[in-house]
Amino acid sequence: MRVAYIYDKNLLELKETTNGEDIEFIITLFDTELKKQLLKVRQYFDENRVLTDIHFYLHPHNNYQIIVRNDFYNEFIIQLFKQQLLKEIKWI
Repeated sequence: MRVAYIYDKNLLELKETTNGEDIEFIITLFDTELKKQLLKVRQYFDENRVLTDIHFYLHPHNNYQIIVRNDFYNEFIIQLFKQQLLKEIKWI
C-alpha cells in the first residue's frame, strides 16, 4: 500500500522514483537544520538488524540519495513524518 505525502517545498525537495524492486528518494535540504532530522531517520534504520532495508548516500550541497527496500517503504515514510520532514501522510 502506498501513501501520499505533503512536505514544505520551501524547506526541502523530495523526488521519489522506482529503482528496480526498490524505491529511490533524492532529498535536497534547503534548511541545513533539517539534516539532524534526516540523520535521525538514518539512525533508526541503522539500529535494526536488517542491513539492506535502506542505503543512505550523502552528496554535496545537502543532497541525499536514499534507496529503500520496497517492504520498508511505509516505515521509511512514517519515519520522515515522525521527524517532521513531511507535513502530512495519507494511505491511498
